[in-house]
Amino acid sequence: MPENKGKKHFLNLFGTNRLDKQGRNHGRWKIYIGDVMVRNGRFRHGREVGKWRYYHMNGNLFMEEKYKRKLNYIPVTRYHENGNLARTGQARRIESGNIIKYFWFGEWQVYNSAGEYSHTELYENGNLVIGKL
Repeated sequence: MPENKGKKHFLNLFGTNRLDKQGRNHGRWKIYIGDVMVRNGRFRHGREVGKWRYYHMNGNLFMEEKYKRKLNYIPVTRYHENGNLARTGQARRIESGNIIKYFWFGEWQVYNSAGEYSHTELYENGNLVIGKL
């Protein structure tokens, strides 16, 4: 264990990466790999809420998810590494005990690396059913 003698510690009530009394993620969370932030969003007692952003290792936005209490799906937008739109669609998250299943479903619009519409794909339970509609 590192030596902490002489260091002052304080409770950061409004900081990031906190836990609630039951040990679940709560509040703003920023997750890094090295110096690069790869995930940023808010938890409410262990569940993602609001807008979550994920980043490529070059710092550009990779994906956005919008968790809304009244929706039974998660709107998802993904981006190419160059920052242009890559695809949009919906995902669903189902919890059963300790198992969490996250999967894409329905129609997804796909865009080329220039951000121009290419085609639509159809997913069922995370599996690609039709590659081009």
